[in-house]
Amino acid sequence: MLRKLIKYDFLWMNRNMVIIFAIAAILSVLTRIASNFTDSVMGEIIFGILRGFTIAAFANIVINSAIRIWERFRQSFYKDEAYLTHTLPVSKNTLYDSKTLSGLCAILLSLIVVITCFFIAFWNNDMYEYFRTVFKDGDMTIIVVGIFVTAVLEVCYAVNVGMFSLTVGHRSNNGRIARSVILGIFLYFALQSILLAIIYSIGMFDDSVKAMFGDASDVAIGFSTYRMLIIVTDAIYLVLTTVLYFFGRKLFSKGVNVE
Repeated sequence: MLRKLIKYDFLWMNRNMVIIFAIAAILSVLTRIASNFTDSVMGEIIFGILRGFTIAAFANIVINSAIRIWERFRQSFYKDEAYLTHTLPVSKNTLYDSKTLSGLCAILLSLIVVITCFFIAFWNNDMYEYFRTVFKDGDMTIIVVGIFVTAVLEVCYAVNVGMFSLTVGHRSNNGRIARSVILGIFLYFALQSILLAIIYSIGMFDDSVKAMFGDASDVAIGFSTYRMLIIVTDAIYLVLTTVLYFFGRKLFSKGVNVE
């Protein structure tokens, strides 16, 4: 049953995303074509405009994917559709899991589309040589992969923040959306503050980290410093995302107030 729920949720989340994916793909192809005509001033201008639109399309994919996940969560559990959803012969934990897993799949699909379109639009020999050089260096490989993992974990955290905030906000009798939005914004920026505080605290004992804050400019910042910070950041994202998931799941299992 969980597999069927994930399938239906995933299809609903991406029903309208197909249009956004197509727009991003078209813009990527146009950007690739325009990149061959940058010898003239007009060609450079057109390429710059298309490049800006393409990058904006990438951001739009991720943002709209998250919004669709939150909207599916709200529609299924708290709007008219909820009267059918809550009569299904499955536990509330299974319902919550279906939204979490389908949301994760939707985010991964969006990132795959963004990466694919990025290669279509911008991949060239210079970029190939750059990445070939980077991945020859073990430290640089860890940093590049770590940054990518951090980006994925940050998006997953933001999605979980949204679902958790909706769960908490809809336990109230009024102002549900406002409460959910305020809580979501607070939790998202609270993590950024926590990360900054932890990194600054590490810097009190590590001069190379302190140098990143300008307090020890005579100290060189090596690959080991960046690697350590990436590992710490990824670990915090992973832990907090997991905590939010289990707290949201437990709170949801206690009961739902349908609008």
